[in-house]
Amino acid sequence: MFSSTDLQLFASLGIFLGLIFFAALIVLVSDWRVGLYALTAHYAFAAFLLLQITQPSAALIRVISGGLAALILYLTARQTRARNDNLFISGFAFRLFALAFVLVSIVGIASSMTFLNLTPPILFGGLFLIAMGALIAILSREILRLGVGILIFTSGFCILETATESSLLLYGLLNVADLLLALVIAHLAKIAREEEWIGARRGEMQ
Repeated sequence: MFSSTDLQLFASLGIFLGLIFFAALIVLVSDWRVGLYALTAHYAFAAFLLLQITQPSAALIRVISGGLAALILYLTARQTRARNDNLFISGFAFRLFALAFVLVSIVGIASSMTFLNLTPPILFGGLFLIAMGALIAILSREILRLGVGILIFTSGFCILETATESSLLLYGLLNVADLLLALVIAHLAKIAREEEWIGARRGEMQ
């Protein structure tokens, strides 16, 4: 029979593997649909991580706000006829190396340091999502993929902030901020796409 400690360890391992898998999909796969599906799925695993430090209702709010943010980006991608080319500034091999480097670095940091008495699962999950969000944003050439990276970053920040602060008001503001970020990103993506269409029409007329 497994003890409660063993079950908690297996649960944390499953959450980590899920976060790593979906983050890898976003970094490695040049398809906007896959990126948005992975963003949505990552919120579910982040919510499981939040269950260790907050109430189930609060974790559910995180899933709902994250799902709405991903839905905003999805509808924007459909409206702007998002493409799967030129999503990243580097090739597959470099992105794979960067992913592995970030993963190894975060594992080393989370296992060798303590921060505000946070448990290793919370510390690793938060730092990993922050680092992966920054990596996705840095490597992105397209606005919507950049937005995905920003939302991954704020997801990790939300985990660490919730673990260190018990304020429900601040937690609610973080979730609202994700929706506002998604709206801003969607607006910028529409503007960029409209400029491309206007440029293409001018080229056809000349």
